[in-house]
Amino acid sequence: MAKAGPYLRCAAAARRLGVTAKALRVYEAHGLVRAERTAAGWRVYGPDQIARLHQVIALKSFGFSLSRIAELLSGGMPDLATFLEWHDQVLCQEAERIDRARRLLGTARLKLARGDGLSLDDLMTLSKETTMTDNRTEDLAAAYAVVANKHFSAADQAILTANGYRGMDKPDADWDALGQEAARLMKIVDPTSAEAMDLARRWMGKVFEATGGDPALTERMRTVARELNRHPDFAAASNSSNEMTDFITKAYGAAIAAGILPKPVSVG
Repeated sequence: MAKAGPYLRCAAAARRLGVTAKALRVYEAHGLVRAERTAAGWRVYGPDQIARLHQVIALKSFGFSLSRIAELLSGGMPDLATFLEWHDQVLCQEAERIDRARRLLGTARLKLARGDGLSLDDLMTLSKETTMTDNRTEDLAAAYAVVANKHFSAADQAILTANGYRGMDKPDADWDALGQEAARLMKIVDPTSAEAMDLARRWMGKVFEATGGDPALTERMRTVARELNRHPDFAAASNSSNEMTDFITKAYGAAIAAGILPKPVSVG
């Protein structure tokens, strides 16, 4: 939660945040922030608006479009402390990547200074490690590990691994297909429709493959998914969302109520 503080006029807020006043007006036009107005009609930004703008600017630096940022914020972003923790993780990972790249460049420059050439392996490594690309694979793995370790016990993770579950940070064609179908159905049908209930049957079937049908472990997996859906790196890489999770949950409940699917029972 942001501390109480003074209200800043548009130009002052822009200067303190390192953006232009025009950028603040663009963010407001996209519904990303709502400035308050003085009696004279001047835009002013208080602590809540500044905290919101911090999230907007950070998400933009992660590579999100303004329309995608609007979707993320409308879905409910985490509190400021959690968001800052995620932002710190992203910056630490980027700092580590830059340090590694600089060490490689330094080694390459020393070789050239000694009159040694660079091998094909040297050049390929330099190209891979020092090019400014947006490869988030390692970031996704790190983010998943943090959230999974918070909610899954060692026994949970052993069960998931034994059942062939690789983690939410790994590509999975089946989940991609289910997510695309869910995104399509969310626009055209109610969760109680036959199509939605059939999707929920297949969706939860895949979840139960991983959890062995254990309701407690299934609920923990759902908690992990909901937390990851709010994480900037996952939001950028996945078509999933907490709205999608809610849609599937309602469809699954409707299928149970209709007698189409059995109610899960505890195992063990």
